[in-house]
Amino acid sequence: PTCIAINRVIERPLCAMPGDADGDVESLLQTRQGFLSKLGGGQEKGHKWNRRWFVLRDNILMYFNSPKDFTGFRDKPSGVVLLEEANVRESGEGGYYGRPFTFVLSHSGGESVVLAAETEKEMVEWMQAVRTSRLCVTDAEAAAMSEAQRQQAAEADIDAAVHRRADAEAALATVDKELSEVQKTHREVEAEKERAEKELKELMARFKLRKSLLHWRHRKLTFSFRALVTIVFEGRIDKARGAKASADARMAAAQQELEAASAARQKAEVAKRKSEEMYVRELELKKQSEAEEREGDRLAAHEADLRAEAEQEVGVLKQAGLGKLSLDRERQECLDLRMQLERCRAEGELLQTKLKRRVPTGKSK
Repeated sequence: PTCIAINRVIERPLCAMPGDADGDVESLLQTRQGFLSKLGGGQEKGHKWNRRWFVLRDNILMYFNSPKDFTGFRDKPSGVVLLEEANVRESGEGGYYGRPFTFVLSHSGGESVVLAAETEKEMVEWMQAVRTSRLCVTDAEAAAMSEAQRQQAAEADIDAAVHRRADAEAALATVDKELSEVQKTHREVEAEKERAEKELKELMARFKLRKSLLHWRHRKLTFSFRALVTIVFEGRIDKARGAKASADARMAAAQQELEAASAARQKAEVAKRKSEEMYVRELELKKQSEAEEREGDRLAAHEADLRAEAEQEVGVLKQAGLGKLSLDRERQECLDLRMQLERCRAEGELLQTKLKRRVPTGKSK
């Protein structure tokens, strides 16, 4: 709603906090100060946000670089915004450049100041304080009202704000009550959880103790059973050990015999291979002796043929009546040939004798 407030300035401390509803109404009319962010450039098209210390008194909004720069109303501010004929409006959803909780102070001349608060509550309080300051209007209709109408509208707005605050406080009380109930339930659940964890720890401790006892009993029973078995079956165990030792000895002897048999078999195989090689060699020697014997027979036959030819030639020479010298020469050649023939025959007989000696020996092996 439209509100124009022309109120008497009441001198109070700058940091006075409102208490009840009357205090809230009065706090709207007193001097207000705090941090706000101002969009640089003095227009709505700026890009840089500057954090400044703002002080509101009457219809003047002053801002300083820091709270230390403001010690009184005689200090020179960094800037001043006149609120006469100023229009106060919220920037809407999203704010300016994604900055929330922003509101705009615009004048009829086109100048505007964009401000941003830290929270929504601070934004609402600053906007209400500006509306209720001296000669502050929010639209053109409020400017056309009389001073009494403006004061009545401002008081009506203040009463509506008081009622809204009462409703909000009632809702807040309901939320606090529900929150206390939830916290109580949460504490009960936490207590129950602690009890359950405590019981779980006790159960785990009992389980570990029982497990250790069972393990100890199992080991004890195992040792007792082994001792009992050793005592009862000691004779059988000794017999079994003796039987195992004798079986191991027999197995070792059998292993030795098997190794000896394997060695003998290997030796027999080696001897067999050697005998086969000797037999093959004897066969080759026999074939070679037979070939030599045939060669000796051939040489003997050839010698006989030569001898016959020589005798024929001697007869022919005798008949032809050649000299004694040529006859002696021919005779000497014949004698030489006969001696060679005798030597070949002797060598052939020697080879036959050697072959006859070797062949029975190879067969006997």
